[in-house]
Amino acid sequence: MDIKEFNVDTKNETQKQSEKQNHPWEYARAKVIKHLTKRFLSKTDKGYIIDIGCGDIFFLNRFCQSYNGYTPVAVDSAFNEQIIASLKKNSYSKDILFCNDINQIELNGETARVIFLMDVIEHIEEDVKFLDMVSHSDFVGDETIFVITVPAFNSLYCSHDKWLGHFRRYNNKMLVSHVKEAGLSPVKVGYFFTSLLIPRFFQKQLEKMKKEHKEVTGIGDWKGGKLISKLYETVLLIDFYFFNIFRTIGIKMPGLSVYAICKKNKS
Repeated sequence: MDIKEFNVDTKNETQKQSEKQNHPWEYARAKVIKHLTKRFLSKTDKGYIIDIGCGDIFFLNRFCQSYNGYTPVAVDSAFNEQIIASLKKNSYSKDILFCNDINQIELNGETARVIFLMDVIEHIEEDVKFLDMVSHSDFVGDETIFVITVPAFNSLYCSHDKWLGHFRRYNNKMLVSHVKEAGLSPVKVGYFFTSLLIPRFFQKQLEKMKKEHKEVTGIGDWKGGKLISKLYETVLLIDFYFFNIFRTIGIKMPGLSVYAICKKNKS
């Protein structure tokens, strides 16, 4: 969850962080990413994983439950002492490190095993310049894996994107072009959540027809109960595994999200 959306959910200071309900999309995306990265990682691995633009550390917590040998590093420019204190109480790993700038990352001379940029670079106007800076940082080595996800298709840019501060949406070709320009080599690229294209398409069409839009909220405003949340999550996972069959036989299927798994170009 983006910190902006996290703040939507926690603006009542008397509400406990433990009561927060994350959106089923986040649960499903976490499982999708673990599936997509499993051939690159081992559960016996040790080292550092860095989640840049990590928001409420939901993904880091879910990931570390499966790969508990890693030391997580949470990076978000919106972190302050109050947010960090709140997140520490709910962190799966007691060794988690918090930074609000990538220049603060210090791994004791080691390099990261994985760097996650989960729906982050669409928030950055000069995304290639940012990726280039990250890829040439001291904490990036030849074996470091980058896992990048972004929203798909500029034609579907809507009020929700504007509210979140997105500069753009991507397609496969655009994402590959940008990561290559930043000195990264794509190893695996594709889309996921095909079924979400339909509601987003109709949302876009409705916005075109209406002059006034209702107040926009993010996934941090999710109020679904456990049963409804699990149902939504299950539908999204069925979507991923079903359409992934087509992808494995070479049929390219679009989706509302794009991902790229990359490594740094070797000099």
